Amino acid sequence: MYNENMNNGMPRNFQLTVANAAISRFGLSAYNLVIIWVILQVTGKPALAGLADSMMTFPLMLSIVVGSFVDRMWLKKELAISAAVIRVVLLLFILFAIHTGKDLYIAVSIFAATFILGFTSDVIDSVRSSWMKAFLREDQYKAGSSEMSSATMIAQGVGFILSGIIIALGDIRSFLVLTLIFLISILPILAIRHARYGGTDTIQNYIKEGIKLAIGDGRIREVIIIGLIGNFIVGMAAIMFISLVQVGFRLPAIYVSMIFGVLVFGIAIGSVAGSKITGNVGRISIAMYAIVGISFFSISLVKNALLAVPPSFIAGMAMGIENVAVNTSLMRIIPIDMMARIQGAFNTFGIAATAVSSIVGGFLYQSAGRIYSFMIVGVSMILVSALIKFLRNFSSMIY
Repeated sequence: MYNENMNNGMPRNFQLTVANAAISRFGLSAYNLVIIWVILQVTGKPALAGLADSMMTFPLMLSIVVGSFVDRMWLKKELAISAAVIRVVLLLFILFAIHTGKDLYIAVSIFAATFILGFTSDVIDSVRSSWMKAFLREDQYKAGSSEMSSATMIAQGVGFILSGIIIALGDIRSFLVLTLIFLISILPILAIRHARYGGTDTIQNYIKEGIKLAIGDGRIREVIIIGLIGNFIVGMAAIMFISLVQVGFRLPAIYVSMIFGVLVFGIAIGSVAGSKITGNVGRISIAMYAIVGISFFSISLVKNALLAVPPSFIAGMAMGIENVAVNTSLMRIIPIDMMARIQGAFNTFGIAATAVSSIVGGFLYQSAGRIYSFMIVGVSMILVSALIKFLRNFSSMIY
């Protein structure tokens, strides 16, 4: 299968893929906080803000179909460019609604555009997943996973931090800035040059093969189970953080940016550290999930937003180490012509859980309050850590 790399450095195509992923993540992270803030501003309801955030993850329930299509598609670059252009058009749609000045139009446009934006981003993510395997040698998987994770997390952290400034520009200027960011993200894709690869079988067979591998391989199946539960809890915590700042402490958006920025920078640093760690994936995951749980639980004890920063950073570092360990292990066992489909399976069975978790997190904060809601998510994550030891296939994977 295609691989352009003939030396010890990372290939140019992979670097361009990382650049596209980083710029896109920067735009998406800023977009997420902007729309949540705008919906809270328009409706005053954390549950609806959580629902708005969830609209981007609902399309991920069809990710295995998207991944099957991408694996089969020979024109992967053209597909990614088309999806990226559609994202820009969606931002213009929201801008038009804001121009009308009607709250109902603004809310409806954000919900609709965010849903379609989630679908187009899923297409691009599936293409990038396939390209990572195509552009790297096996001995570069760990370093490549670490670079991709750290670059995207740093970009996401910058997006969270700058989102407070972007929000302060006003609604129209905010979405103009976001539109420009998504336009720039197209440039690295345009520069990618590689031999085309794909398949000729039917989409139905591609889907069946993807599901068969995801469910039939015990290692992949158990990673999906852990991802499903872990992402659900993290998704709950995300909307709770935003509610904590705006509803609990009644602080401006810059504090949300600060907490999320620190969390994501922690993930970036953890991703770099993860490339230096070796050993049993199960043991690493048990420790990392426990650290995340303890960190979330400790936030229930804080009495101002600044005290939430250290545990957020620690939780982020643990997430970064866990991401690199799991992603590297999976890259070694998944064939290149199955990468997009298996990534789709993870999205369908795991990441899509955040669609529901944001709603649940919003209702949990409204009903249980600041202290008990963070206690619940912290204890839940610690219980996930204990569950890992019973998943024998996952626990036996070597990183």
